[in-house]
Amino acid sequence: MRDRHHRHPAAASSVWPVALAGALAGVLASRLLPPLLAEAAGRTTGADPFDRLACDHRAILDLLHKMEEATGTAGRATLLFRLKRRLAAHALAEEDIVYPLLRARAGAAEAAQHLYAEHAEMKMHLHALEDLVPADGEWAFQVRALRELIARHVREEEQEQFPRLRRHLDEAGMAALAGKVRREKAMIL
Repeated sequence: MRDRHHRHPAAASSVWPVALAGALAGVLASRLLPPLLAEAAGRTTGADPFDRLACDHRAILDLLHKMEEATGTAGRATLLFRLKRRLAAHALAEEDIVYPLLRARAGAAEAAQHLYAEHAEMKMHLHALEDLVPADGEWAFQVRALRELIARHVREEEQEQFPRLRRHLDEAGMAALAGKVRREKAMIL
């Protein structure tokens, strides 16, 4: 007679596919749901997407100011991590949503290409900063160079390119842009 606590091997093996499917569904939902919800919220809040991007600019420049003054390795590393995360989310939204619209809707292909190139230059500065976290002499110089690059980039976007694109978007276009910007940023944040 079989032990009543002994399970048939087929019963035990049928649990694994169900558990794996549940885990996979959980992971997919945790990665896909936030961006989709963010996009829906962005479309309905009535928030100006360019104002949100400008707020990001202020936060990024503020982080850079703090980084310039940071002295300890741990403090510098923490600020650099925060900056990289903030810049990654912001750049994803601009590179995947705003710049293609600038090219297609506002006919500003050269300007969009220039902004993409500046983002690439910023990423090279970030890479250089990773090696300089413990180095006192070069840290402030490199952070200042990055801050100046970003400040020029921000001025161009806020004073020229965002107003140019804004002129080519109606209310529905602004709402769609706001939702897409929030969706892209939610993929990283």
